[in-house]
Amino acid sequence: MEPLKEIYSSHWIQNLSFVVSQIDPKIKASDFQKKLMESPWKNYELKERINRIADTFLFFWNDPLVKIEPKLMALIKLLRKQGVSDFNFPYIFLNDIVVKSGIQDFETSMRILEKTTVFSSAEFAIRFYYINFFEKTVRQMEEWSNHKEPFVRRLASEGSRPILPWGIGVPAIKRQPEIHLSILENLWNDENEIVRRSVSNHLNDISKLQPDLVLEFCKNKFGVSEILDKNLKHALRGLLKKADVRALSYFQYDTKWKPEDFKLTLTKNKIKIGDSLEFHLSFLNPSTKNIKIRIEYKIGFLLANGKLGKKVFQLGEKLLKSKEKIEINKKHSFKPITTRVYYPGKHSITIVINGSECETSQFELLNGK
Repeated sequence: MEPLKEIYSSHWIQNLSFVVSQIDPKIKASDFQKKLMESPWKNYELKERINRIADTFLFFWNDPLVKIEPKLMALIKLLRKQGVSDFNFPYIFLNDIVVKSGIQDFETSMRILEKTTVFSSAEFAIRFYYINFFEKTVRQMEEWSNHKEPFVRRLASEGSRPILPWGIGVPAIKRQPEIHLSILENLWNDENEIVRRSVSNHLNDISKLQPDLVLEFCKNKFGVSEILDKNLKHALRGLLKKADVRALSYFQYDTKWKPEDFKLTLTKNKIKIGDSLEFHLSFLNPSTKNIKIRIEYKIGFLLANGKLGKKVFQLGEKLLKSKEKIEINKKHSFKPITTRVYYPGKHSITIVINGSECETSQFELLNGK
């Protein structure tokens, strides 16, 4: 699988350069392409490439944002005419052009971002306006939360997240995440799934900072529809993984229920990095009534400092009938991934049901070499 940075292929850049020359005849496509791909382009990672593309535009368009605006709009119009769809990630550099050329021109920036976010989300760009114009940006986002265009409504929620992946931090939002509750109230039951999903992620962010705030927000919102209940569960996923009793109770998980005849068996107690841990578990519902269960397993990963860092993975949910027995077989891969470094040594696996730890087993991870 190619790295994401390769979305900016030579062919893609060639087409962009051609489009630029069409909307601005003063720019030759060959000159634009040459400038953009100057060394060390080939060594750039994704964010560096996005930054270079924006800088290349501003090399040729060395003007105030208000003069760049009609060219940006013409660029988007021609790209759409070519068949480029909206909400298209590779063109996120358009929002960087707005920030780089117009960070001090709030009104013009907002007018343009309202349009560019539909073509390629402005969630990262808006963060810079929070830093420079906090109160004005909060008011703008509240206004956008009632916008007729779903991608603009999404920006109101996504761009204001307390912990936005890839986005620059906005300390004022972290200190007072409640400042955007009015936006979330407007959008939690939005007609568009992409907007609702953003609200869920925003709420999950807040739950890491002020869990009580999120629990109170969600408390009386269940039962409107199955789809909205799923969105609320996504919002509370972090608290559910932490076995928060209040969050579990919202979904009718009995945290006092205990299984009988519980058995956890590992196929091997020693596995190599690159292989999979195979395990089997079985248990019985001793109750005389049906029980809704949430089954998870928690891996204790050995860290560089010798301590265990734990991560929770979901095995599933099930309504267990009275006296019903359940058996589950599962494999957990230890193939190297970019987001985790595996260290040889003692690890652990713990089965968790309805937030309660049932049993823990140890296993050893060996170097795969």
